[in-house]
Amino acid sequence: MRGLWDKTIRRGYRLAYLGLRAWWFVRRPATHGTCVALWHDGKVLLIHTSYRNCYSLPGGFVHRGEPSEQAARREVQEEVGIDLAGCKLRLAWSGTLLFESRPDTVDIWETVLEKAPAVRIASHELVWADWVYPADASGRRLLPHVAIYLAQKEKGENPRIE
Repeated sequence: MRGLWDKTIRRGYRLAYLGLRAWWFVRRPATHGTCVALWHDGKVLLIHTSYRNCYSLPGGFVHRGEPSEQAARREVQEEVGIDLAGCKLRLAWSGTLLFESRPDTVDIWETVLEKAPAVRIASHELVWADWVYPADASGRRLLPHVAIYLAQKEKGENPRIE
């Protein structure tokens, strides 16, 4: 019964996402998201949501009036159950791309963890999460902002911050 319930909830996420994409196509709102590149032993934590067909970093939308770093910490806790309270985050990349019919600004925060915490998928929103090398990540379909960030990291370039 739980498997059917999980499938139903994930289908609801997908339908809501498709509805948002239609809304974004009509309204073209500027959106602001944030995510965190969690690094350990040269690997980064990637996630795959139940509603998008690409991989990303843990993160989500910044609520009105909420600082980007605070939103990033909140999203990591919600999505993969990792508490970043004691971690120093560094703004590693920030940029605006036209994505899904809207100007989408994303801030990517990063931190290096000495010990890889246990990753748990903490919501129906995610279907997969794991630590991968950047070279392996580049072979996957990535959220555009994340693809740019990881490509710059892999080349040893300084990521851009607008």
